[in-house]
Amino acid sequence: METSDSTASYLIIEMCGYLAGALVLLTFYTKTMIQLRYIAICSNFAFIIYALLVQLNPILVLHTLLLPLNIFRLWQLKKLIADVSDASKGDFSIDWLLPYMSKRRMRCGEYLFHKGDHADQMFYISRGTLYLPEVSVERGAGQMVGEIGLFSPHLKRISSAQCKTDCDFLAISDTKVLDLYYQNPKFGIYLLRLITGRLIADVDRMTNRR
Repeated sequence: METSDSTASYLIIEMCGYLAGALVLLTFYTKTMIQLRYIAICSNFAFIIYALLVQLNPILVLHTLLLPLNIFRLWQLKKLIADVSDASKGDFSIDWLLPYMSKRRMRCGEYLFHKGDHADQMFYISRGTLYLPEVSVERGAGQMVGEIGLFSPHLKRISSAQCKTDCDFLAISDTKVLDLYYQNPKFGIYLLRLITGRLIADVDRMTNRR
C-alpha cells in the first residue's frame, strides 16, 4: 500500500515537473506578449508547486520572484492597450509636450518651410495663421503643422507654409517626435488620427474640384 502511494506521489511530482517544463517551452512558440505572460505565470505556479514537493529551494526562490514580475508586466501590457483604446476615443492635450518644444516667432509673409524641404520638425501654432498654398488650406492657433513630412518616405515637405499673419510656434524635433511616438500611445494615436484626417480632407477637396 505504501509502495502504491509513494509511486502515485512520485508520478504527481514528475507530471508537475514536466508540465512546468512544457509551459516554459510553450513560451518560445507564443507570438503575442499577453499570451506569453499568461503562460509564464502558469509556469511559475507549476515550478513553485514542483519545488515545494521536491524541496528545491533555488527553483522555489527563482519562481517566487518571477511570479510577481510576470504579473506586473501583464498589468503593464493591459494598461497600455487600455491607454491606446482611450486615446482613440478622446482628445489629445498639448500640455505635456511643452517641455520638449522650443519657441519660434515669424513675421507675416515669411515661410516656415517650402515644399520639398527636408522635414526635421513639427510645429504647434500658438498664435497667428499659416497658409499652405499647394493645398489651399489655412492653419490657425491650436493646430499642428508639418507632421506629414516627418512620416513621408523621403522626409520631404509636401507643401509650403507661409505666415499669413505674425505667428508664434512651438517646434519639436523629428527625433523627439519619433521617441514620443513609440513611448506614448496617446501621442501615437493622435498623430495617426491627425494625418489620416488631413489626408481624407485632401482627397475630399480634390474630389469636389472635379
